[in-house]
Amino acid sequence: MKFRGKIIDPNCMKQFYSIVIILSKLCKSVVLRLSSTKLYLIALNESNNNQISVWSVLDQQSFFKEYNIIGETESNEIFFSLPIDMFASSLSSAKQSNLKTLKMKLTDKLSPCLTIELELESQVSSKQLCVHDIPVSVILPKDWSEYNEPSIPSHNISVVMPSIRIVRHIVDKMKRICPKLIVTLGSTGKMVLGVSNFSATVDTHFTGLEIIGLQNTTDDEKNYSTTVDIKKFSQFLNCETLNLSKILCHVVEDLLLHCSIEEDEYVLHYFLSGIED
Repeated sequence: MKFRGKIIDPNCMKQFYSIVIILSKLCKSVVLRLSSTKLYLIALNESNNNQISVWSVLDQQSFFKEYNIIGETESNEIFFSLPIDMFASSLSSAKQSNLKTLKMKLTDKLSPCLTIELELESQVSSKQLCVHDIPVSVILPKDWSEYNEPSIPSHNISVVMPSIRIVRHIVDKMKRICPKLIVTLGSTGKMVLGVSNFSATVDTHFTGLEIIGLQNTTDDEKNYSTTVDIKKFSQFLNCETLNLSKILCHVVEDLLLHCSIEEDEYVLHYFLSGIED
């Protein structure tokens, strides 16, 4: 079992770091699934380990200059888990302008580790090397099925979210009112974010949103709602740092709020299960 990867493009290094930072806001540990063509970042729901809460797929050719893997089975894949906060902190130098290369490799340092090597340009020497060893837990092939691509229920409606910066600003204020957020998407291209407590009800309306998918195609206006943990939704909104072209928001009424980022180089899906009002 071997893995070695190298990123040299500054934008790719910053983007990779930003994706890991977003995941560090959403989960405590992450499973890396490495294949010959893709790098997967997967997190299970902390309250229900049978459900996947984060599913992210990176095209290795879009990020890596060098990428070599020798897996454990005929599928040539490797699965291991690691603490996402350690992964994020080890990559923090990726935002520096003097970073030349970012290398990752599986090593054996008394126990299995993902070793991160960051080569930085230095004024006092030819190069400066930062090395981080992150302990990992190798996942055996018999358990790989737990990390298969999640089956997504049919969405009632899917829209392009409004400005993520504006939504994050509003949701951060709403957190002070109630721990639950009602997200409503309407067939006319409307999104309503609502919270309430014993003394107040606050709704914010966005209109004119682009509809990507709609289950009910009748002329009558139809609304679909899901109640979710407002803190968990707010944590996803930190993805503003990725400079995204658009974020899609999907609702399965009363059951699921699904947010997705679909760029050419990677995709990221975040699943928030509905909770009782």
